[in-house]
Amino acid sequence: MGYPLSCHRPQSDPGLQLPKARKRQRGPHLSATCNFADTWVACSRVNVNTAAEEQLMTLQGINRTLAHNMVLYRHKIGGFRKIEDVALVTGVGAAKLQQIRPEICVSSRESSQSMEDLSSFDLLSSTKLNINIASEKQLMALQGMTEELAHRIVHHRTAYGPFKHIDDLLQVTGMDMLLLSPIRSKLTVTHPKPISSRSCVRLGDQPNPIFSFYSLQNLSLKPGVRDRASSVRPAAEAFTGMFDGRQVVRIGSWNLQSLTVDKINNRGVREVICLTLLENGIKLLAMQEVLDEDALDEICLELEKPTIAAIKEWKGERGNWKYVVLDNPPGQEKQEVERVAFLWDSSSGLELDRAVSLEKLLEQDNGHQPYSQPLLGRFKMGALPLNLINVHLKAKQDPGVVSGVPHKPMEIDVLRPHLADQKQLIILGHFGLQPDAIEFNILRENHFQHCVPSNTFTNISSRNENGEVSQDNIWWNQQARVAYTGRWGVIREGLSSPWIPDGWKWGGIVSQHCPVWIEFFVD
Repeated sequence: MGYPLSCHRPQSDPGLQLPKARKRQRGPHLSATCNFADTWVACSRVNVNTAAEEQLMTLQGINRTLAHNMVLYRHKIGGFRKIEDVALVTGVGAAKLQQIRPEICVSSRESSQSMEDLSSFDLLSSTKLNINIASEKQLMALQGMTEELAHRIVHHRTAYGPFKHIDDLLQVTGMDMLLLSPIRSKLTVTHPKPISSRSCVRLGDQPNPIFSFYSLQNLSLKPGVRDRASSVRPAAEAFTGMFDGRQVVRIGSWNLQSLTVDKINNRGVREVICLTLLENGIKLLAMQEVLDEDALDEICLELEKPTIAAIKEWKGERGNWKYVVLDNPPGQEKQEVERVAFLWDSSSGLELDRAVSLEKLLEQDNGHQPYSQPLLGRFKMGALPLNLINVHLKAKQDPGVVSGVPHKPMEIDVLRPHLADQKQLIILGHFGLQPDAIEFNILRENHFQHCVPSNTFTNISSRNENGEVSQDNIWWNQQARVAYTGRWGVIREGLSSPWIPDGWKWGGIVSQHCPVWIEFFVD
């Protein structure tokens, strides 16, 4: 039924085949806020022929989807030959090109590569080296800087957070005033502040704040010591998995907006995703807008063998994580096609019985998948059966584009044949509409209820941290109600990181969608 599935299993499981994922270099995948071309005249422009998605997102009005489309079109035509070619990218057009024209340039990869090292210099002076993003090679170009000392500087800021002041370099072993004084005038520190955010949680009648990861911004500069008082919020303790003396399981849904390997290689993105799961006790996550299966593998590996300090130091169990996702449709194996997936912690007792794609109920266009096909997962935890349908229903006014293929909205009516088949059914994901929309009458007629009301918003941005729409939700039927604890939540904290770009600054968010969760008694 439907397309084949791909599934990741940890290495500790004997006799199971490893996922077919190519090894990629781990670590930060950050882009500077500008990409320097051949001359100082164009030093503040982004080269659209070499810029990664993260760099393109620093352009005014360019979001993740448009940046992704620009990269895809660039590969398709073999590179932009003139700036006007950018207008041909789906979603850009002449008007948006006119808006970003002063910020972009077109040059060959070879010419831009010669000025690549300038990307870590201060945007205002274009002459000072920013010690918070400079590479070891750039640091070694400074007077008196050895390879070992440059390595220690990079390691220090990675382990203990960005430098707040130039004098903080003295905290690095091997650096002293004799070395620092001659190069002080050539250095700068830029330190963006991540957006503030608040939690929106309903635990029955008792509101309870949900804390998330402490930001890398305010880590103490003393090795091994963190200034808890100055952190964005205190580190959360591991959720016990118990409520009212009984074992519970938390199930979540999160639209991660164009989840690719390029996106997950940003250390801030990996940290936010992993710590959101750990701190909020989510053991089973339905994910939407997955474009690359290898990105799921990277999340599992980070949780099992962490490379980020905050995840390494997590006091609770990190678990053994697996995922299941649809394979790409035939003929689109090498394309980044939007899919939904399940990610779960197998050490919690969750077991996947089987996962199947729901039959296509809409016509195909030229062999292309017109929407993210829903994925049915049959899980079990103890005596609790969990039948979940992971959906991504797009609103009609927001068609979206993936791999140059327009995405049509999928009507909720396509789920009708499956609503009565399951004894205990949970439908979760991004629904594209407010829960009180008439389109969901079909769910109400089948005695389904939703946890997030219309007046509780599930979106977030650096410009509107309170949100304005409620389109991510979890619906459950009457049979599942007996196990429902009455507790659910919308996570609004910990979704930003100093390592994630946000236009011309840092401190961006992982996704404009907030994770939502619901809780059930296991017994």
